[in-house]
Amino acid sequence: MRAIQTAQWMQINFLVTAFTRTSAWLDLSPRPSYRLTKRWSSKSSFGIPANLEEMEVGHSFQYESAVVIEKVSSRPPIFVLRNILSKDNCNTIIKSASNFEPGRTLLSKEASPYRKACYVAWLPNDEDSVQRSVANKCHTILMPHRIFNAERGVESLQVVRYDQQGEYVLHHDSNKRLLTVLYYLNGIGETWFPLADSHNGPDPRNREEALQYCMGKVPLQSGVLVSCEGRGVQVQQGDAVAFFNFFADMTADWRSIHAGMPASSTKWIANHWYHYVPFGFADQI
Repeated sequence: MRAIQTAQWMQINFLVTAFTRTSAWLDLSPRPSYRLTKRWSSKSSFGIPANLEEMEVGHSFQYESAVVIEKVSSRPPIFVLRNILSKDNCNTIIKSASNFEPGRTLLSKEASPYRKACYVAWLPNDEDSVQRSVANKCHTILMPHRIFNAERGVESLQVVRYDQQGEYVLHHDSNKRLLTVLYYLNGIGETWFPLADSHNGPDPRNREEALQYCMGKVPLQSGVLVSCEGRGVQVQQGDAVAFFNFFADMTADWRSIHAGMPASSTKWIANHWYHYVPFGFADQI
């Protein structure tokens, strides 16, 4: 009888230990109720932490000594990252880019009909590179609850040069790109989000509906215009705009449809796109 009781207690102890370890791995510790509501709401943005989602438009906070994070839209969540790159960082990225090709859409070998006078190069996020450092920093600011992975979690830096009047018409950063960070490298350029905080109807379900909702809208009168040209939400060389592209249920948030406006002169920008990396497949650096 004592042997049976001992075996039962050992089994109970094993189950309790296993549950405790599983709870720790899944992070089942109690949280304030608003965090759980935000985390599991299908209309929350995938990957955004509660403090950024609940931050009011127009508010900002300081990160490190010079970097300031300002929220400029709530639907979709859009943020301006001021001074995320130094001028030297920007110049290093521009000088490092080579082997430019005409801008293409994903899975296409032909130049994109949505882009005009646009040329693209890619820089891998190598150790000790400017692009890896800023990718890690942006991840820490915008997705701090997830582990950073430079190989699986973020694409190589896309460096883009637009000639004068070059543009990228309205489009969505799909292909499961959860988060976009767009850097302004030479203080030229404008990015327009026509549906940001300005569309009162139902959420667009696809590209066609999003474009239909955009009809008749113009910059400065509708949506959010992030601009190096002294209008709208003003930015400068070394700043970035960051925005989330998907809801928590992994359906596309078509309110994040946006356009690269015609360039007033030669324009240099760069993009980092962040992807979902399941726990167990990410290695922290």
